[in-house]
Amino acid sequence: MLSPSFVLFEFICTALKGRESCFITNEDLGSETEEQTGRSFDHILDSLRAEHQVADNQAALKAALQGLEEHFRVRGSELPFSYDLNTRQFKSKDAEFIKFIADVSGRRSSGAKYAKDFENATCVRLAKKVTGSLHNVGWPRKDLTTSPQYKRYLKTLGFDNRVILGEERDGGLDIVWLPPLGAVPLIPIISLQCKNGLFSRSVAREAVNRTAETLLCHRMLRGSGVHLSAVVFNDYIEPHRLPNKPIAYIPLGLSDLAVTHEETPVSTI
Repeated sequence: MLSPSFVLFEFICTALKGRESCFITNEDLGSETEEQTGRSFDHILDSLRAEHQVADNQAALKAALQGLEEHFRVRGSELPFSYDLNTRQFKSKDAEFIKFIADVSGRRSSGAKYAKDFENATCVRLAKKVTGSLHNVGWPRKDLTTSPQYKRYLKTLGFDNRVILGEERDGGLDIVWLPPLGAVPLIPIISLQCKNGLFSRSVAREAVNRTAETLLCHRMLRGSGVHLSAVVFNDYIEPHRLPNKPIAYIPLGLSDLAVTHEETPVSTI
């Protein structure tokens, strides 16, 4: 379940989609708003006051927005909009990311078709953040529809012919990222699974376990530890929701797909 602050975040992005600015009143946040946004957000202010333990609406909004700013800041990015709490005006700063949030959050947990849409949208966002090469290889695919075609393609990424595709016809792979370090077949491999639902430890474990066998079918890096698995959820990863023990994957959310604006830090100690 989303925290009230992230419900507010999605409300703002939905209201700003396709617009340069908008005004959001207490009335907008205190009742169903389907007529304005196409989605229903119930009693956001009530939930925000409870979440931040304040009695005043303005104080609740301020606390929520400051928390959201910090959430993005630690990821090297920033909120995709600016705001003036006195006037309740919100202005778009990153129209593409706002549209991404409004679109994918509106189709969260909506079935198989939207699962692929979420994978495609995630791959497009990743292309704005990383260097190297991204390979959107999950099923269904546009061109590589047969097992021989797919296995030939995986060979170009360094895999051997032992890959078992299984019922999902993709060996558990959704997106494969090859960073610009080395050359195939000696290059690190990051597997990113995409889940069009809220963060779930059990779903993440299952996804990573399916992918692990495929990653072991690399012809050069087998068992070398140069594989990394991440699971991208249609959600926001908050520290208090993470397991308190080591895990075999990196959980990512929508906010992790925001464009970063900082140079890569170099620390010499």
